[in-house]
Amino acid sequence: MARRDPLMDRLREVLGTAGCRVTQQRIEVYRAVADSRSHPSVAEVHECVRRRLPTVSLDTVYRTLWKLSELGLISTVNKSGEKARFDADLVRHHHFTCARCGGTFDFESEELDGLKVPDEAWKLGRVWGARLDVRGLCLSCCGDDETTGSGASKREVRG
Repeated sequence: MARRDPLMDRLREVLGTAGCRVTQQRIEVYRAVADSRSHPSVAEVHECVRRRLPTVSLDTVYRTLWKLSELGLISTVNKSGEKARFDADLVRHHHFTCARCGGTFDFESEELDGLKVPDEAWKLGRVWGARLDVRGLCLSCCGDDETTGSGASKREVRG
C-alpha cells in the first residue's frame, strides 16, 4: 500500500474546494516549492519542473505559483530589488536574507512571534499575519571579518 503524502493531500483538498482541477503541472509546481529550502524564484521552479515535465511553459509555472499563493498553499518571499520567491513552509517563521549572496534562511523566534501588529496596520486593511525579514550578512559571507555588520563578533552571533 502506498504511503499518503500529506502535502499532496492538502493540495488536492484545497484545489478541489476552490473548484480547480488537480493537474500534473500543479502537482509538480507545488512539489518543486515544497521540496526546496532555498525559496525558489519562478525561473528556478520552472527549471525544476521541466526535469519531470519537459514541455511545461514558464507562463504555466508563473500562473500556477500565483494561483497556489492565492489559495494559501504557498507564500511569497520578496527580497529587496528582486522578483518574488516562494515558500511552502506555512508554519510561522521569519527570514534572514544575506545582502551579499542573496541567501534566504528560515528561523523561528518566540520573541518576534509575540510582537503585536500595530494599530496603524489594521487601519490599512485586514491583517492575516506578520513576518519579519532580517537583513544582513550570513556567516559564510562574513568571511574572516572580525565583526558582523551590527558590530557583534561572529562568536556572539553563533552563540
